[in-house]
Amino acid sequence: MIIQGKTIPKAKKEAFGKSLRVKKEYEFKRIIENGTKKRGGSLIVFRLLGAGVEGQKFGIKMSRGIKRAILRNKIKRVLKEVLRKNKDKFDKNEGVVVVCRCKTGQVNLRKLKEELEGLIR
Repeated sequence: MIIQGKTIPKAKKEAFGKSLRVKKEYEFKRIIENGTKKRGGSLIVFRLLGAGVEGQKFGIKMSRGIKRAILRNKIKRVLKEVLRKNKDKFDKNEGVVVVCRCKTGQVNLRKLKEELEGLIR
C-alpha cells in the first residue's frame, strides 16, 4: 500500500488458518490416544510431538454439556485466540487438542482463557 509516496508494510497475518487445524477425526484420535495429557478444571490439553504430525496442528473439541451454539462458538473463538497467540510455545511438529468439558451454568470465558494459558506453559 502506498500513501503519499510512502510504502506501508503489510500487517503480519496471524489468522488461525486451515493449515494449523486438526481436521480429521483420526488426527484427533491419534493425538488424544498417544499424546501427553494436562488436566485443568474445565480443560484438558493433549500434546503429541511428531508421529506423523506435519507442522503445528491445533484442534478444539467441545463437550455436549453446552446446548447453545452461540456460547459454544464463543468459547471456541476464545480458545483459538489463546492458541494462536501462544503458538510459538509449541514445537514445530506438534499436534495439540484442547478438550473443553464445561457445563452451561459454569462458563466463565476469562477463567477458561487463564486456565488454557496456564496449561500450555
